[in-house]
Amino acid sequence: MKFVILTYLQNLSFAETTQSILKEQWDIDAEIVIGYTIGEKYTKYNVIAHGMKDYIIDVYDDDIFYLEDDVRFTHNPMSIDFTKDIVWCVYRRGKITNKNHIITGSQAIYFSKKSINRFKTYMTKNKFKQIDSYISDFIYRNPDLTFQQPKKIGYECEHNSLISKKEHWMKYTKPN
Repeated sequence: MKFVILTYLQNLSFAETTQSILKEQWDIDAEIVIGYTIGEKYTKYNVIAHGMKDYIIDVYDDDIFYLEDDVRFTHNPMSIDFTKDIVWCVYRRGKITNKNHIITGSQAIYFSKKSINRFKTYMTKNKFKQIDSYISDFIYRNPDLTFQQPKKIGYECEHNSLISKKEHWMKYTKPN
């Protein structure tokens, strides 16, 4: 399994801080992947999805623990149920079982190799959009994949976001 932090070049130092915290607190070696910058090629609505596909999904042939560069864990990420195909363990709010089937905040999501391979196919057939809606839709449309959304095991570290308005994510920056 690979722990992979997706970031963009101008935010590399923030991702490096996250990487060193993972090593110090949890003895986890995470790789940093530099994706796209908003406006470089893609909009704020699909930049993460394109980066995830091009630099993670299409590259790694293994189980992936996808991390955004702003994640902070309050519990050991190795404590999740790795028998599931997808475990969305750090998020802002929402549930797949809610009326709109959307979880917001994709700070930390585990994907089994099986789900990664299925996600590759899904990505070739479905237009990219905001990453959390995109992954939520993928999970909802693949009910045969085992999915778990446990109680959050982390939070979103305070940062300058180029995607979300501050008032939309600031309330999720406190440890749970």
